[in-house]
This record gives sequence, structure tokens and C-alpha cells, in this order.
Amino acid sequence: MKGRGGSGDGRVAFARVYSGILKARDSIRVISPNSLSSASNSDGDNPNDKNKKHKFSVSKIGGMLELSGGQFNNLPEGSCRSGDVCALVGLKGVVTGDTLLLTSAAASLDDAPQKSKKKSAKSNKKNKGNNSAHHKQYANGVHLAGLASPLPVLTLRLEASSASEQARLSSALALLVVEDPSLVVEETPTTTHISGLGELHVEIVLDRLRREYGLEVRTGTPRVTYRETVLLDDGDDEVETDGMVEYDRTVGGVQLQGTVRLRLSRPPTLEGDCIPPEDPVVTLSPETCKYFNIDPKSASSSRDDDESLEHKYPPALRALLSGARGSLKRGRLGPHPLANLECHILEVDSELASSDASFVGAMRAAAANAVTTLLESLVNEGRMVVLEPKMNVEISVPTGKVGDVLSDLTGRRGMVDDVAMAEEGGGGDHVKSMVRAEVPLIEILGYANSLRSLTGGEGAFSAEYKGHAPQDGL
Repeated sequence: MKGRGGSGDGRVAFARVYSGILKARDSIRVISPNSLSSASNSDGDNPNDKNKKHKFSVSKIGGMLELSGGQFNNLPEGSCRSGDVCALVGLKGVVTGDTLLLTSAAASLDDAPQKSKKKSAKSNKKNKGNNSAHHKQYANGVHLAGLASPLPVLTLRLEASSASEQARLSSALALLVVEDPSLVVEETPTTTHISGLGELHVEIVLDRLRREYGLEVRTGTPRVTYRETVLLDDGDDEVETDGMVEYDRTVGGVQLQGTVRLRLSRPPTLEGDCIPPEDPVVTLSPETCKYFNIDPKSASSSRDDDESLEHKYPPALRALLSGARGSLKRGRLGPHPLANLECHILEVDSELASSDASFVGAMRAAAANAVTTLLESLVNEGRMVVLEPKMNVEISVPTGKVGDVLSDLTGRRGMVDDVAMAEEGGGGDHVKSMVRAEVPLIEILGYANSLRSLTGGEGAFSAEYKGHAPQDGL
């Protein structure tokens, strides 16, 4: 998706055709993998939803463009065959990662079950499974996997020069987010924050705002995204509360009482010390499910973005999960959310009856208290650690300045992985060598100016986000 060209707000969608032929003026069904999975999860076990078709937006291709040297030329009778890449205009509801399906293809399969009724009973019996499978596949939305964007690691505050410029800034950022799913924009009535995958990513966004939209914005100090986690590398792969943790308070004349036992562990899918962070997962034990009278098989693990799975849970159980998640969003070493943890609620009890009005609040408070109590004990044991973003850095530097650059990287808590010295020959100290290192993101903010000073303007570097790792060397 690019914010240039000619269709209303200037969007041009670059698409690759995997099967069939796409033509100008064709009507297409737009399928977003994220919204589709969310809708599927929300169906639950309701028998009335089993045959329910998802509703997808339908758009019409306004035209096709021919790309030549950065210029866009209209193709009135344009078409794109399987394996080709095309540029489409007029698709305002499409975002990067969406799947486009010709409505005629879906309609032909929708009619397939009706046509099959005219066949013989033997033929019907043979093809019934295939036809219904194809029909269900298209009814529920054939789609590609889409794009998985990592969580942002750097946040920057933006401020427009006037109220009218602020409106233009909001519109421009909305288009950039459509194009780049890894860019996150948060707007409040007073501030605008953008978050990206590093300093270069954010600088490119600012440059595009100036160059393509004519917007000059004031920026604040970059803020790095930290996380916290529990150290589980000393032989213990999990930590558990010391029995049942009780919460008993009276608030406004209402008693809130409950006890919770839980366990924190590292998800088995996470391996390595420097990995992109994942939000905590909260799971329920069979005993907890029994306490709330739900089927343990339906209580699958759930993340914050999958809470639609829990619509069938009783309010008290939803409050229990909410209380645990809320405490996991607040670290004990600083204002950093926790990451790379699985919270398993083992046992729950309360003196209150489930019919009491305060029972829901008691479950939320008891879960939050149990998580907080366990985390505070881990802090006292020195088993909590701050995770900071690390970058893979490649530096092109004159051979004569390699020593200065290595010394500077050491002062920035960098870990040098490789130094590729240039072969001896002509050029002397101006021959370029390559230095590869792993450096905390906070240490290379504004590194371009420092490198320029160290190398007399001859050095250059690139940085790529690697993951979050325990903070050390401070």
C-alpha cells in the first residue's frame, strides 16, 4: 500500500495475483485475516452460529496502473494474471496484508450446492463432501496468512504547529498506518505519539510527513519500550505462590474476600535470551474451571486480544482473568508491563456465595493480589529483570578508525560479533571495514552524529531490531 497515485485519498494498492485473472473494474471481496480470526473466535459453541456466514466488505477496482520509473500510467483495459504484481486504485477499505477475492469466484461456489442437487444420488453421495467443503471454505473467507508485525520498541511524541495542521497530521498518519502495520499511532485530545521498530523507522515516518504531506512537526525525546520478566534459568522452570493467597478487605461497607493460588512459567514456545516480547498468557486449571462450573476443554489459553473467546464465561470468571491480566501489565521494577510469561491459575476459593453482589469484585481483587504478592516475593529474591530492546548493528568504517569505533561500542554496552577487516592494498586508512555488533537501542539513539565525528564523516551504519534481552552493564 502506498500513499501516492490517484484514487480519492491517493492510495495505490500493490497486489500479487496467486490464481486467476484480475481486471480493472472487477468487484472483489476484501478479507482481513485479523478480523476474520476474531469473528471466528467470537462464534463460540452457539449452534445457531455454525452455518453463519461472515460478512466481508466488497469493493470495486477503480483502475489499474502501469509503473514505470516511479511514474503511474493508467491502464483502462488492464489485467493481471497469476504470478504477476499489479497496482490498483480505488480500494479505500484495503490495508496491507488483506486478501482480495473475486466476488464472481465466491458466487460460483455459492451456487455449487444448488447445481449438485440435479445430479444422480450416487454422484451426490460422492461429491457432497467436496462441494460442502469448498462452499464452507469460500463462505467463511479464503485468505492468506497476512502480515505479523512485531511490537514497537521506540515511541516519539509529535506536535503540530496549529489546530488545522493537527487535523492534517491525523489524516496523514492514518494513511501511513494503513500502509505500514508495524507503525502504531496513539492520539489523545492533547498529544500524538508514534511508535516504531527503531530510530530509523521513526525518522523515515517524519521524513515522509515532511516530503509527501508538507507537514513540519515538533518532536519530543524518544522513549524506549522496556518490559519486565521473571528469571527462570537456574533450574526452576516455574514459580508458584506459597499456598493460597488470601485477599480480605472491606470497601465501603462491602466485604471482598477470596483466595487464589497460581503459578508463573515461561511459555514453551519461547526459546533464547534475546527474543521479541510476547504479552503474558493466562490459563485456567481444571480445578478452577470446576469451581466456576465450566467445561475445562472450553477454557483454552487466552491473550488480551482474544478475550472474545470468554464471552460465554460467567462474570466472576471474567473478573478473575481481568484481575490477573491487570497486575501483569504493571511491573515491580518500573512502569513496564511484563512479558514472556504464562500465568496458570491453579485454585480459587471464597467465603462469599456466587450470588453475592460483591463476588465479582472479590474475584478480580483476589487474582490481582495473588499476582502482585508473587511478583513482590520474586523482587526480594532478585529474580525480576528488566528487558530492553537490542539492535543488530552493521557499521561501515575506515580501517584506520576501527579501533575507535570498537572502543565506542564497548562504552555503549555493545557486544561485538564480528569485524571484517578490508584486504590490504591501495587506499590506506580510507579502505572500509565492516563491524557487526549487538547494541541496546537506548545507547544508539543519535548514533549517526557520534559516528560521523569518530570517522571524519566517512562512517555509515544500519540497525535492525533483534529482540528484548535482560538489561545488563548498568
